[in-house]
Amino acid sequence: MTMPHLDIRHLRMLVALDRHKTVTSAARALGLTQPALSHQVREAERRAGVPLFRRVNRRLVLTWQGQELLQSARLIMGELARAEADLERYRGGVKALVRLGARAYCGFRWVPAFLDEIAADAPEIEVEFHTDTLSVPLSALEDGAIDLALVPGNPRRRGVEVVHLFDDDLVAVMAKNHPLARRPCVVAADLADQVYVTYSTVFEPGMEHDLLFRPARELPATYLRAGPLDAMLSVVAAGRGVTVVSRWSVAPDLERWGLTTRPLTEQGLTIPWSVCHRRQGMAETPAAFVAARLAAWCGGASERFIA
Repeated sequence: MTMPHLDIRHLRMLVALDRHKTVTSAARALGLTQPALSHQVREAERRAGVPLFRRVNRRLVLTWQGQELLQSARLIMGELARAEADLERYRGGVKALVRLGARAYCGFRWVPAFLDEIAADAPEIEVEFHTDTLSVPLSALEDGAIDLALVPGNPRRRGVEVVHLFDDDLVAVMAKNHPLARRPCVVAADLADQVYVTYSTVFEPGMEHDLLFRPARELPATYLRAGPLDAMLSVVAAGRGVTVVSRWSVAPDLERWGLTTRPLTEQGLTIPWSVCHRRQGMAETPAAFVAARLAAWCGGASERFIA
């Protein structure tokens, strides 16, 4: 394995210069003198073998090579900060940290009650929740960014253990005065001329695009990415579009936002929800323990997640 040419201090220097724009300000933030930071810049370029900066009006501006390195530096420094925060938790008595990831459209009212359950059963385990509209939870699980993934559908991935939680209906959500609210059900063709409000255009496997749009070969006319669930519902409530979500994630908010739901197709569309963790050699990892407790806590029904 080739040893890296750059040190952490060089990556920290790149991030600081990008954030503070001048050598003087970046040096102050890093607790260095200006000559010391200038020396680090020259040393980083010498080790990298390519120019990382160019001078423009007495400022250091990143070259395209420097910009690429900066992206990696941000990721590495972020991961280092996360690892150090984990160590701080462990020093404080936490023996295991389990990160549970989900898309931002999932409701999280159930979290405090479940945390109480874990605290009573296993106070040495801390559960941390990650929501992201862009990252697909299963991919984040496989990459090691999270330890548990709350996902719909029937995921099949090598090295991933799937623990079933409950089954739930996909529903169309619209304002109460929306024309589609008068329909007994909504099919893909009904959405072909609608603005479709979504949390992300990175589509979740096993959700509406797999189950509704693709089989019917129909797609909404326009997509409007609104981000988190509250933002989506505010747009839908204003009559600016419709959306499709799992019933449990939206049920508590319907009255507050003046919304209503309709089944998808005459038969309805039901999807399973599961929590996934990586298979490892140990008999029971902290992630596997939390997954089993989550399944036992909900008892195969979505109501615990709605309350």
